[in-house]
Amino acid sequence: MLASKCSVLWCLFVGLILGGVQAALDFNNDLDNSQKFKSIPTTVKTYENDTVQLPCTLNTPFRYVRWHRDDVALVDSRHPEIPKLDRIMLWPNGSLQVSNVQSSDTGDYYCEMNSDSGHVVQQHAIEVQLAPRVLIEPSELTEQRIGATIEVVCEAQGVPQPVITWRLNGKDLLPQSNSGNRQSLVLDIKSRNQAGLIECLANNGVGEVAVASVYLHVLFAPEVSQPQPVVYTKLGARAHLECIVEAAPAATVKWFHHGLPVTLGAHSTSHESELQGNRSLDHYVNAVRHLLVVKSVRNADMGQYECRATNQIAGKSGNVELTGRPMPCLFKINPGIQSSTSHVLVWQTESLLPIMEFKLKFRQIPSNNATRQIRTNWTELTIPAQATNGLIYITTYTLHGLQPASLYEVSVLARNSFGWSDNSKIVRFATGGEVELPNYSTESELQEDLADEDFHNEITQRSEILTASMMFNSGSISCNGITALIYFTCLIKLVLLLS
Repeated sequence: MLASKCSVLWCLFVGLILGGVQAALDFNNDLDNSQKFKSIPTTVKTYENDTVQLPCTLNTPFRYVRWHRDDVALVDSRHPEIPKLDRIMLWPNGSLQVSNVQSSDTGDYYCEMNSDSGHVVQQHAIEVQLAPRVLIEPSELTEQRIGATIEVVCEAQGVPQPVITWRLNGKDLLPQSNSGNRQSLVLDIKSRNQAGLIECLANNGVGEVAVASVYLHVLFAPEVSQPQPVVYTKLGARAHLECIVEAAPAATVKWFHHGLPVTLGAHSTSHESELQGNRSLDHYVNAVRHLLVVKSVRNADMGQYECRATNQIAGKSGNVELTGRPMPCLFKINPGIQSSTSHVLVWQTESLLPIMEFKLKFRQIPSNNATRQIRTNWTELTIPAQATNGLIYITTYTLHGLQPASLYEVSVLARNSFGWSDNSKIVRFATGGEVELPNYSTESELQEDLADEDFHNEITQRSEILTASMMFNSGSISCNGITALIYFTCLIKLVLLLS
């Protein structure tokens, strides 16, 4: 019995001791007594090197005060002999001053006071604001081929946590799905136009926006262009054949004639010059003008030339023709009055050699349906060329026996001792008064099989406009075919408008 009673008393004693310790360590219970404080809980947002004062005052006198930051003891009024940080000062009313604030001072601060009313605790906080800092990986420069995928990682630090955004060549990119102080940007390289400066920006409202960047170079196969695909010349003349090559990395260029390498020497030479005007954000792109010079053209020099460019990615070619044929003819607008059964045509061409003849081709377009499938066959006429003192040939020719109030299209070629020129662009005209139509097409395009409804609608509409123009020129209105339809349509629209 005695042993049992002792055991119970011992348990009670231990419980009281532990309960007292728990009460001394449990600040939460004391935090509920904040109404005894004259000061109020405060969170101070500040910057490095500033001075902060955290208030801690009671409505009644206190016996002692001590401060903790998180679980680190800072100062205790009962033990002034305990060393403390030089930047820490305890005021007589219990408030705490922190000078020359550092980022490590960020945290929760607890003020414990003991008075006649008991033991109480009040919580404060210091949040040291830090301007954003940012790191990017990869940095400075990265080279990627078209078809590759690149991941750029950006890590930002600062208080509060910065918001990360991305830019490519100064233009904002869509926000990334991931969040936090570490984000990544994934780009699929589909075009050389994606080359440029990739920037990661971090902003938290403190100080300046932090920026880190990497420059993306897109490597691509050569791109070849010909400023003059056909070079017109004559025997004994000096000819220049040109191609422009853009590539990254730089391309090697060789010239071929009829599939065989051009032999460079006294007769033919090649030159290249960098196009400085193309330098911009993609200054890493090698843009070069390549020139093949034939010093004195011979018959054997005529024909197709190939400018073949290759780099580590792939190869690409461009073709330039050296020819003595005439240039394509160009129709000129004739301001004269046209007949209902004839039409005066004027065209111009240029040739370094005398032109021998022209081939004029024309055909009628049925007015009820102007689609290409049912056009009539071309009628061809051979027209001798007139002598001229210069290189420019201007020819006038009148087509007779045409159908009145009809739509025609016409094309012309020129021939000299080297052969026929390419076809001119096709011009459409109407008898009874010429109407120039802006939708020129080449003959090869017109001979293709067509299923283009837009073209059909456009030609049909233009045929109706031409018919109406011919009605006006003739000074009469007939109520048959398309003319009656246009007149009736206009009448209906007028009635609806008046009603």
